[in-house]
Amino acid sequence: MKYLDIYHLLKEQILKGEYPAGTPVEGEHALAERYGVSRPTIQKAVARLKRESFVHTRQGSGIFVNPPEFYQDNNVITLSERIHRDQTLDSVVLSYDIQPADDALASLFAQDAGALLIHYRRMRIINQQPAIIEETWMPQSLFPDFCQDTCRQSVLQYIEQTCGFAISHDVKTWSGTMLNADEAWLLRLSEGEVRLRISHKVYLQSGQLAQYTLETLATNSVTTVSMR
Repeated sequence: MKYLDIYHLLKEQILKGEYPAGTPVEGEHALAERYGVSRPTIQKAVARLKRESFVHTRQGSGIFVNPPEFYQDNNVITLSERIHRDQTLDSVVLSYDIQPADDALASLFAQDAGALLIHYRRMRIINQQPAIIEETWMPQSLFPDFCQDTCRQSVLQYIEQTCGFAISHDVKTWSGTMLNADEAWLLRLSEGEVRLRISHKVYLQSGQLAQYTLETLATNSVTTVSMR
């Protein structure tokens, strides 16, 4: 088992709450014995978890899990991974089509004007309440098997697990937007209200832009974390 396998296993356990915030993770010796690997392999996995703010270490005390606020906005984590165990997440596909890229999108994806892009809008519903409207574009040349049914699952997991691409990073831009009539109706708000909009540019390790998404949120709350 490689260190990346162990990293993904521990990360998944942290995201699922199997290691609650503030609790210790087993020591390096115990983890090495559990997974049948050497201590240096465990150390590499823990080092990556530390870099991504999932855990911290205390000298002489061990490895401890950080609160979600430490890592959620600094890593490419799917919405389904953010959802607590006592919450439900549903996706409703509002529209789906294949469209030629205009000059702006062609420039963004470094493709020729007219190159075909997957384009879809979907509503993300948390605990039966509308939470996010997503509008997304993806190069069809990268994802020829993508279809409308794919929109109902985690698209980032589709990119990594089904297509086998490695995601590098997500560049986020935060801004405000005034809701139009359609957005207001979907989010059960009033037309003209100002809500938070986040643009996401998700890049592969190759450096290629794989996904451009505009998220319009039902809430304007923002959480920041300061460390000393």
